[in-house]
Amino acid sequence: MAGTATEEFVGLGKPAIIMPGEGPQFTYAFAEAQSRLLGCSIIMVDKANEVSQAISQVINNPQQLQQIAANGKRRMGESGAAQRIALSLCKTLLKEQ
Repeated sequence: MAGTATEEFVGLGKPAIIMPGEGPQFTYAFAEAQSRLLGCSIIMVDKANEVSQAISQVINNPQQLQQIAANGKRRMGESGAAQRIALSLCKTLLKEQ
């Protein structure tokens, strides 16, 4: 039940099982919107006792796991962005004047 963490997990090509909470941040509306944003990588359940069944279904479906892995790359991009950003900052900020 964490927005940014879920996006990072999806970016790794992993299925993310999410469940709306009762607090102010991860509401049903937010979980629904995140499902639309992140596509097939998101598996939304209503109650905690549904999580184990959702895990079992996804790990026993190789085609779905392959789609989820491809979806993560498509939606979040290739790895290495942090290193490219750091190099760009060093080049810009440490440039001799």
